[in-house]
Amino acid sequence: MKPTISNISILFVLSLIMGCERDLDLSKYRDPETEKMLVVNSILNPDSVIAVSVTNPYFFSQQHLSFQPVLGLDVSISRESGIWETLKYDSISKTYKSQSKPQADEILNLKVSGHSQSAFSCDIIPRKVEIEDIQVKGEGPMHIYWDKDYKFTYKITFHDTPGRENYYFLSVKEDYSGNEFSQMGQIDYSQDYVFQILANIINSEMQGWQPDGGFGYPFSDYGIDGDTYTITVTETLQNPWTEMIKKLPRKINLYAISKAYYDYMLSVIALDYDESSLKGDLLSIGLIEPTPIFSNINGGTGIMGSYSLFTKRIDLLEITGGWPKP
Repeated sequence: MKPTISNISILFVLSLIMGCERDLDLSKYRDPETEKMLVVNSILNPDSVIAVSVTNPYFFSQQHLSFQPVLGLDVSISRESGIWETLKYDSISKTYKSQSKPQADEILNLKVSGHSQSAFSCDIIPRKVEIEDIQVKGEGPMHIYWDKDYKFTYKITFHDTPGRENYYFLSVKEDYSGNEFSQMGQIDYSQDYVFQILANIINSEMQGWQPDGGFGYPFSDYGIDGDTYTITVTETLQNPWTEMIKKLPRKINLYAISKAYYDYMLSVIALDYDESSLKGDLLSIGLIEPTPIFSNINGGTGIMGSYSLFTKRIDLLEITGGWPKP
């Protein structure tokens, strides 16, 4: 019997499924020199001792759960005195650590050597910039997504240090202690000038990006140099249980970050469209898989960045006098 068109189609699809599955040998693409490259990550701040992570890259098809530290290296750092301090390996944190903390405005030089490899870097620890004032306006209930949504508009004021290029990272987070029922809404940073400048920079590489993910964003003092500036961000709570929620505690973090850290974050955002790298703690942003992103590690890859953090805690309902009334 002559096969019908449908039978031929089924046989063709089955042949594709059975014929397309095969093992690929990618070993010819491996580069032993690249796999020995030093991946150096160090995020410094005045509140923590100096710590440096050193790993090697993995070949992209090689399965792994974590990056293994490179042991037996000579890792040292110099301060203003020019004297080099050798860092000791700490098996708990899997980093090379100092006994001291960096200071604001201090220039730190990093040197890593061993196993016929060497890498160098440096960074300047930024000064802490304080949040001088926070004002909040509440509105609702109103229709945004549902008919009983609430919107809180933050006005966050700080003073930019004049005469120098300054870089920052702002995040608004829930400061819930677990003792009372609370709720965190969606933070939108896209309204403010400094984040519109950020969007223009990112959209020079890709189109349609907006700083509306809610996890916090970097910005520079471009256009606000030396000014006392007020950043506007909004938070939307969808249909909250107003009768049960008596507090809305928030933690506003203003990081003063180094230029290297700022440039690194911009490249991460440009390559990480869904912003998965910004969803975690800021401290972990430097510890991601090696990709073609900004690096200030000469002789290797990775990032040596720094920040100083100022945190202010508020309660939205305390500032606004309770839930807004219609």
